[in-house]
Amino acid sequence: MSLRSRLLSSTCTLALVVAVPAAASAQALASGRAASADAAVVAIDTGELVLDVGAARGVHDGDLVELWRPVRLRHPVTGQMLVDRFRIGALRLTQVRSALSLAVIEGPISRPPAIGDVVVLAARPREQPAPVLTAEPGPSPTAPPASSANPYSTTVDPDGQALGELMSALAGSDPASRTMAYETFVRAHPKSRFVKVLREEVAALRATHEATPQKNHQWSSPKLERVRAGEPQQFAVELDPQFVGAVVHVRRKGTAAYRSLPMASLGPRYWAATLPGDAMTDGGMEYFVEGVPKETPAVPLIGTAEEPRAVEVDALPGSARPPGTLAQVTLQSEYASFNTKRANDYVWQTEGSVGWRLQDRGIRAVRSGFGILRGEGGSLKNLDELGKDPTAVGLTYGYIEAELTLSSSTSFIGRPILGLRDNGITGGAQAFVRIGSDLRTNLSIGGEVLGSVGQRGIVQLDWRTVPRVPVVLRTEVTTQPASSGDVGARAIAQVGYQLTNELVLAVRGSYQGRTINHAGPGAGLAASYQW
Repeated sequence: MSLRSRLLSSTCTLALVVAVPAAASAQALASGRAASADAAVVAIDTGELVLDVGAARGVHDGDLVELWRPVRLRHPVTGQMLVDRFRIGALRLTQVRSALSLAVIEGPISRPPAIGDVVVLAARPREQPAPVLTAEPGPSPTAPPASSANPYSTTVDPDGQALGELMSALAGSDPASRTMAYETFVRAHPKSRFVKVLREEVAALRATHEATPQKNHQWSSPKLERVRAGEPQQFAVELDPQFVGAVVHVRRKGTAAYRSLPMASLGPRYWAATLPGDAMTDGGMEYFVEGVPKETPAVPLIGTAEEPRAVEVDALPGSARPPGTLAQVTLQSEYASFNTKRANDYVWQTEGSVGWRLQDRGIRAVRSGFGILRGEGGSLKNLDELGKDPTAVGLTYGYIEAELTLSSSTSFIGRPILGLRDNGITGGAQAFVRIGSDLRTNLSIGGEVLGSVGQRGIVQLDWRTVPRVPVVLRTEVTTQPASSGDVGARAIAQVGYQLTNELVLAVRGSYQGRTINHAGPGAGLAASYQW
């Protein structure tokens, strides 16, 4: 017999013999209502409530049910999760279908109903104990002798009562606890007619646990493998009824602290929360889930704080991406004034490029681009002391660029430049050392020599920590635009925003000067598209 068949057979047998244990049933119905939630309000439509209970649960048109409001909150002092519920009124079923029912408010109600409210079915007290079904056949019920063992007798069956109490005590328990309880019962009741069935059940539970040791029968959840950076993610789990609350803990991968999010009830057994978008970053996201029992502290169910579940994050443009070919087109334009008082020392530069990122070893990327530079400048003596006219500068240039990896965290970028000016051809070069991955936060240090335009040293930080918001911080020491020999300094900040998965737009602001009286602001725009 297959494992599945044995489980089904033993489970059906257990269900038959304990279907109506007198002691357990009487205790559960002593208060006239079920001990736990039987249904929930799943929708409200023009004054009528839709309940997830139908005729299959034994309800009929006109039945009365109770409406309870679940309450879940965290204690402001101890931090413990407090879970309870309060009765707010009664409902009468007006239309009972196979899986759903319509209900209306019956009598006074303390507050308006809401989706997620708990519904408890009112049980009718019995006038006599329920009959106990036994596995031993008796004489025909048409004419049973007075001394015969009638299978429909209301006499309490000790074996059935003991097993019924065991099954009631094990409600909601995990497979390991259930296995140990069955074995204890068999040792305590060696002559019980249920010993064979319980032994088969123990064997089946052990085989299932050994075959799938990672399976936890107290919960189930969708497999959360990939999320998109910066976008909130809906997450839900199904928990055993023994849990009256749930908490999901999330953090950015590589950080120490978790953010704890209480999960909201979606009805019996189901709990959900919205994972925050700022936890979805380039490096990935980690999480674990705890269940909150009625009386004991919370217990980990999905992962733990020490061994959380890891989730890959689909990267945004300009942030982490899986290795492989990546194409990018960029365009930027900037105006920078070194002297706003006389407007005689400035540069206007527009540059565009197209590139391909290949891999993280060897040649990491190749790029090609063009630029147009226009401006005026000169020495401080000629411009400020002698009042001479500035020298006009014009250059149109093109370049090719390659990035070579030196190690897993270091690369070298080289760019030869060829340009045209009014009186001929000129050349130049640019070189950088990049520390860190170009797809994550990184630091570049280098410089540029550009024909008769001048030289500049550059330090640039590409900050990729905030989802959807790439930031560039840059400083320059330069003699551009007129190669005057007088050194100026620039401070530049650029902030971008990801409009789509491929497109990023950015604004740039700067301030530059050669002396405190020879300085001015600058501004620019940039756009990049990659796929």
